[in-house]
Amino acid sequence: AGGAGVVNQTHALARPSDAAFRAAALAVPVAGVRLPARLDARASFTGQNSCDPVDKSGAVAFGRLMRATYRTGIVGISRWCNGSASEHMEGRAVDWMLDARRPAQKAVGDAATAWLVANRGENARRLGVMYIIWNRRMWRAYAPERGWQPYTGASPHTDHVHVSLTWDGATKRTSWWTGRAVTVSDLGPCRAYAGSPAPIYAGRRTGSCRAPVAAPGSRYPVYVPGQRSPNIAIAQRRLGIGADGAFGHGTRRAVLAYQRKARLPRTGVLDKATWVRLVPSSAITRPRPAPTPAPPRVTPPPVTKLPARVTTRYTSLKNTRIGPGARGTAVRVLQKGLNVPSTGYFGPQTRTALVAFQRSRRLPATGRTDLKVWNRLEVRQFPWLAYLKTTVRRGSTGPSVVALQKALRLRADGQFGPGTATAVMTVQARYGLKPDAIVGPLTWRAVAAAGPK
Repeated sequence: AGGAGVVNQTHALARPSDAAFRAAALAVPVAGVRLPARLDARASFTGQNSCDPVDKSGAVAFGRLMRATYRTGIVGISRWCNGSASEHMEGRAVDWMLDARRPAQKAVGDAATAWLVANRGENARRLGVMYIIWNRRMWRAYAPERGWQPYTGASPHTDHVHVSLTWDGATKRTSWWTGRAVTVSDLGPCRAYAGSPAPIYAGRRTGSCRAPVAAPGSRYPVYVPGQRSPNIAIAQRRLGIGADGAFGHGTRRAVLAYQRKARLPRTGVLDKATWVRLVPSSAITRPRPAPTPAPPRVTPPPVTKLPARVTTRYTSLKNTRIGPGARGTAVRVLQKGLNVPSTGYFGPQTRTALVAFQRSRRLPATGRTDLKVWNRLEVRQFPWLAYLKTTVRRGSTGPSVVALQKALRLRADGQFGPGTATAVMTVQARYGLKPDAIVGPLTWRAVAAAGPK
């Protein structure tokens, strides 16, 4: 739910005093319609699978309801698509900025979330809430019997309440807004091509998706809004718009218009199918494969010894303190973690980047490393480290599955399906573990050992 790249953000209401916060915490949202006795259908988890960074009406209305009721806050909704999994990239997740470290603001966040989840999530169902993350805890409308569970993602969500909405909630179709309960859940768009985002939302879907087909081959990679590349300028020239190489709102509108005209899936993304039609010379002709001979009998590879503990490039540096003027390997590791040139010299650019990182993680902005800096860098670069005590398996969803898929170098869609299970069993067999696709502490250790370092 975290990440940079906010596209649309609504600002409202001056910053209130602590007394105003405490008074606001006593408020309760009121519906503008007569609510039916029947509750809306229980939410199912429908993670982000399209790239549509446009604020949805239900998300805007939810943010306004929270601000109007509790008289405080700034709300952020849409974000550019950056490759991670977040409903912000479909305009159906709301970040309501409150600081859990300030007692008065925490009282507002606690009161609002308690109202949403009361009676096994009655109000959450009426609003189309899918899940809530606030102050290191997560509540799921699709599993209300679990109650609030510890949340150990990269962002602790102590500076905002995150609310992801179902497609019914995002389209303002639930009983809170209409007075009529939704009886069959909207499951959102389906992918047309494997490895490409789904088309943008165009209407309700209540049945299963067909399996996506293989995308056409193109020499150009897939680009999404928010990215920059000389290749994007090639597409812009073909589309007859300004060729600045930046994939902004204007380019997205042009891509959508072209996809409609060419009768392609309207993803709003420069995907492989769009590249092949837009720049036919980029198409890759796949030769017909020769008949596959019977596989020779091979000896299984020897089992690799499972490491006693998980280590990364940061492990040996946890007690290393460096600052301006330092040189060496530790500086290179720091620079790589901060995404600045890896020169091996701790100069002004490295210090500026480190101070910005410390402030973003609410650490003292000393411009020098310490244990907390190394730990935060490590978890940001290797997010699966936060889930070493979490068990996931077939059917699991959410941030822990995203982290697992990143460690396995898979497409991170947050859904533990057959492809993820196969990759897990491959790693388990490699390290002599039972290949059952259940990821517990030992398998996490094997995944970490086999993953990026």
